[in-house]
Amino acid sequence: MRLVTTKEMAKIDAWSIKKLGIPGMVLMENAGRGCANIIDEYFNPEDLKVMIICGKGNNGGDGFVIARHLQNRGAEVQTVLTGKGGSLKGDALINYRLCRNTRIPIHETLDIRRIKKIFRDFQPDVIVDAVFGTGFTGAPRGMYHKLIEFMNSSDSFIFSVDIPSGVNGDTGQYIDVCVMADATGTMCFPKRGNYLYPGRAACGDLYVVDIGIPYHLIDEGYPQILEYDDIFELMPVRPPDGHKGTFGTVLVIAGARGFSGAAAMASLAALRAGAGMVRLAAPRGIMDALEAKLLEVVKIPLSQTADVTIGPDAAHELSAALKDTDAIIIGPGITTNPGTSTFLFELAPRIRVPAVIDADALNILARNPAVFKKMKAPYILTPHPGELGRITGKNPQDINQNRIDLSRKVSKDLNGVLVLKGAPTVVAMPDGECYINPTGNSGLASAGSGDVLAGLIAGFLAQRSSPSQASRLGVFLHGLCADLCCEEKNEYSLIAGDLIDRIPDAINYILDRTYREDQHDE
Repeated sequence: MRLVTTKEMAKIDAWSIKKLGIPGMVLMENAGRGCANIIDEYFNPEDLKVMIICGKGNNGGDGFVIARHLQNRGAEVQTVLTGKGGSLKGDALINYRLCRNTRIPIHETLDIRRIKKIFRDFQPDVIVDAVFGTGFTGAPRGMYHKLIEFMNSSDSFIFSVDIPSGVNGDTGQYIDVCVMADATGTMCFPKRGNYLYPGRAACGDLYVVDIGIPYHLIDEGYPQILEYDDIFELMPVRPPDGHKGTFGTVLVIAGARGFSGAAAMASLAALRAGAGMVRLAAPRGIMDALEAKLLEVVKIPLSQTADVTIGPDAAHELSAALKDTDAIIIGPGITTNPGTSTFLFELAPRIRVPAVIDADALNILARNPAVFKKMKAPYILTPHPGELGRITGKNPQDINQNRIDLSRKVSKDLNGVLVLKGAPTVVAMPDGECYINPTGNSGLASAGSGDVLAGLIAGFLAQRSSPSQASRLGVFLHGLCADLCCEEKNEYSLIAGDLIDRIPDAINYILDRTYREDQHDE
């Protein structure tokens, strides 16, 4: 599903009204009914006490529609309008009048003390936040600031219409205060602010409401949100008569003294993703430690520096392995030792198969980004914001606040796939394709997590997935592993080894989920 800016959504609304001839009232009616349906999923509406707080725009108009539908289903509904009904316009005004005609109480006030008294007298089970829409910018001021704080302090379940009030619909940022919703229903398409943090956290459970605009006419464009059906379709085929050569070989170039774990985790993740064989090239001084950890991985000892990192002459030692591999990972735990840097700058232009460039390899190549132009094979960069900052010269805060558009620009400039790790992870392609990953949690913010991701991506590359496909698969399953871990453990205790153990479960979840949905459809 497509992720849109507020301007893009406004254009879609206007196009559907003017070109398709769908009346705005129909869109608003569908929006309100869809939100009422979501509330139905949480509560039996019979005798449910619902307080709907409406602003003066279309967001408030949606709120009045919700009021009618919940009243029809047996709920006890009251509304607060932050202003006067006479100041409303268009469809919002019509729905305000409909509420009046159906005898739903409407309290028209900007007095926070009066609003608090209404709440105390009514004691709602549910608050519907229909105050601001996705176009809101700046900080809630005066009464609105106090109103949002009051809503957040209540024990009521909070449902936000389109986006929690106070959150910027394009950036996901808010100033000082915003509604912290338990659930949000966003209209037609999710907005960037629904997925970019901290706005994503403020949304609670996020739902997309079908308002009647034909998706098949407008669902083209990027960024797109990765979905389970997409991932199922991307899974590599496993022919029953396949052998280890069928499923490809991964060459992992990783590790140094004190960092053998990074090499091990990347290698194991590649195997768990389905690669037929994994070879690990590492300094010979850590081979004994790796032999004990990795029974299924072929080892290639490399010459080393005095610090037991990959030595400057090791590129020549990899000539045979480079010719007999289908995908490469380079970077986990190699350090930025000067001798290792010399090795990498010599090796990079010699790579002829798809490569995942991760961790310390990114930090080394950031010193001379021109080397990316010399790459003869497709490559995937997997930086976190700090590593991307070293490549672009931007600080991590600016990168996080502009992660979608910046990822697309850097991918195009460097002519490689970019996987910008974080919340949410963004996968961008040089041709402008861009995907947002919905899986994962804060447990991924631990040492070694990125090594597992690199291994997953390379494992799918070895099975003949394209760099775009392998990146999407790896990112989605990586986050899903974390989510499955937290069903039994928690985000505090999650470590990278847990992710590797959960890779089979995550793949099963994709395959079984799709099977169950197919059976249900039949």
